[in-house]
Amino acid sequence: MAEHFLTKCQIDLSQCLETGGGLALESHGALYQALRERVSPEAAALFAEPLLSRGNETAPASVAWYTEYPGEGRPLRALDEADRSRVEAVLSERLRAIRAHLADPEDGPLIGAALHLANHPDGDIWVVDGQPVIVNWGMLPVGMSRDPETRGAHVAATLGRFLPLAAAPPLSATEAMARRADVPTDTPPETDGSPSPAAGATVAPGPVPPEPAARAWPGAIAWVPLLALLLIAGGVLVWLLLPGTRIFPPRSPDPAIDRAAAAAAVAEINASLEDRLARLQAALDGAQCRPDGTLTMPDGRTIEGLLPPDLANPADAPGSRAAADPHPILPPDPARVQVPSDGASAMDLTSLLELIEARTVMVVRYLADADARPGEQVRAERGSGFFVGPDLVVTNNHVVAGAQDDRIFVINRSLGQQYPVTVIKTVGPFGSTGRDFALLRVQGVNAPYFTLLKPDHSLKLQSVIAAGYPDDLLGDWRGGTDPVPDLAVTDGTVNAEQVLAQGTPAIVHSAPISQGNSGGPLVDMCGRVVGVNTFVRQGALRNLNVALASGDLLDFLESAALTPATVTRPCQPQLLRPVAPPASAGTQAEAAAGVPDFNLRPSSNE
Repeated sequence: MAEHFLTKCQIDLSQCLETGGGLALESHGALYQALRERVSPEAAALFAEPLLSRGNETAPASVAWYTEYPGEGRPLRALDEADRSRVEAVLSERLRAIRAHLADPEDGPLIGAALHLANHPDGDIWVVDGQPVIVNWGMLPVGMSRDPETRGAHVAATLGRFLPLAAAPPLSATEAMARRADVPTDTPPETDGSPSPAAGATVAPGPVPPEPAARAWPGAIAWVPLLALLLIAGGVLVWLLLPGTRIFPPRSPDPAIDRAAAAAAVAEINASLEDRLARLQAALDGAQCRPDGTLTMPDGRTIEGLLPPDLANPADAPGSRAAADPHPILPPDPARVQVPSDGASAMDLTSLLELIEARTVMVVRYLADADARPGEQVRAERGSGFFVGPDLVVTNNHVVAGAQDDRIFVINRSLGQQYPVTVIKTVGPFGSTGRDFALLRVQGVNAPYFTLLKPDHSLKLQSVIAAGYPDDLLGDWRGGTDPVPDLAVTDGTVNAEQVLAQGTPAIVHSAPISQGNSGGPLVDMCGRVVGVNTFVRQGALRNLNVALASGDLLDFLESAALTPATVTRPCQPQLLRPVAPPASAGTQAEAAAGVPDFNLRPSSNE
C-alpha cells in the first residue's frame, strides 16, 4: 500500500472510466497486483494509488494520489531537459512492457483503462526520486466521447509518444480479444552474433545435434534421506510450539500504557470519584421533591440537569425541548437527548440514540479458508467502527490487521446488509507506535456520518456514551444470514484525560466497554465523537476504559488527505422533558380527593 502523499485534485465523476461494474480508480489493488505479477514491481508502481472522495452537495469529488516512492514529487514539465529525457526513456520502457497484456480478456480492460489520462501528460506524469509516477489515470477529459476512435486519438496525444498503439486501449473483454494481433514490435529478434545471410542466399544445413538422453527417475530408496529429514524437522517444530518450550524471552508488557501511566490514571480517577462522591452527598442532603413529583438538586435543577418546568408556560410542557446542564448528577436518557440530524443544522433534530445507531457499524472480519482447520466452520471476528464520511469508516488497526480486503465487511440496522470494505490507510500497532487507527472505504453506500470534536476545552466530568458490538452481547452471531445484531450503548462520564506513553492522548471514562467495542465511538451529549474506544486495562480494583482522543484521530485522517466534519464549541445538551406515565386508578382517585402525589417518577435511565 502506497504511503507517501503526492498531490490532490478535484474531478468530475463523469470523467471516470468503468471496468468490471465499478470505477477503474477503485480497482487500483487489482491493477497493482496484475502488473506486479505479470510484468514487474516497477511497472506496478507506475500508477499512483488513488484515494477517491465522491463529494456531496457542498463539496466536489476529489482524488488524493499516493506513491510508494519516498521524497518530494514534481511534475514532468518541471524537470530540465536532461532529467526529463532520462525519465521519459524509463517511462517508455515500462509502458512498452505492459502493452502485450492489453490483449488479455481478464486484465486487459483494467490495464487499458489505466492508460487513459484526464489531462496532458506533462501534468499527469510526476517524478519522485527519479521514478515516473502517473496520476489522473483511468479518466478522460470532461465531456469527451468514449467511442474507440475518440479515445484512440486522445491516448495517441497523451501517452502515445511513450507507448505507440494501433488502436485505443481496451475497456472490455471483447476489445481486449480484438487486440491479439497488436503485439510488441520494438524488440528485435535475438541473434547469436553471427552475420545474417544475404537475401536469396542458400544456407547449407549444419549437423543435427543429437537428442538429449531421457533423464532417469531416481528409485524409491533415494527419497528415504529426504523423508527422514522432513520427519525430524516436523518433530522439532512441534516440540518448539508446545506450551512451556521457550524459544523466545517472555513478552514484555505493552509499552503504550505502562504501570506509571496506569497509576497516574488511577490517581486522577480516584480524585474524580471523590469529587463526584462529594457532589452526590451534597445532592442527597439538599434534594427536594416538588409537589408535582419533580426531584430537584440543591442548584435547582433535576437529577439529569434540567430546570424544573414552569407549569404556566406552554413552552415547558411535557415533551418540550430545554437546555440541560453539561455536568448533571446522572447522564440523561440518550433517547430524549436531541441533536441535529445532519451534525450541523439546528432545524432538523433527532434523538441522540437514533443518531448513534445510524452511524455506528460492526466490522466483521472472516477467517480466510486457509486459516481454518479441516472441518472447522469459517469464523467471524468482530469489532466496531463508525462513519466519518458518506462511505468512510474509522476503526482500530488491530480490528483489521492482517485481514484480506475481500474478507472484511461492515453492517448495522440502517445498512440492512453486509457491505465489503477496502482498507485505505492504517497506523499501528498500538504497543510500538502509540496509535491504533484504520480507515476503511465501504463500497456502494452513502451513509450519514459523525462530526468529530476538536476540543479546546477539558472534557472531564462530561457525560459520554460508548457504542459498539461487544462479544458479551452478540453470543454466537456468525454473520451470513443471521439477523443484524442490535447496537449496545453504555453511558458514563469522562474521568481523566491522560497522555500515555509515546505522547498518546487518551480519554479514561466510566462507560463500560469490553472485547468487540474496539474501534467504536465515544460520543458526547451533542452527538460529536470525542474518542475511539480502543482497550480496557484490567486492574485489581477497577477497569480502565480507554479511548484514543479525537484530536489524534483528526491527525490520522488529515494524513490521509481527508477533511472530516469538525466542531470546537463545548456541548450544551438539549433534552426533551419527561412525559408522565398514564395515571393508575388509585392515583386518579387520590387526585380527585385532593391528595398530592409525591411519588418520584424517575427517567428511563435511572
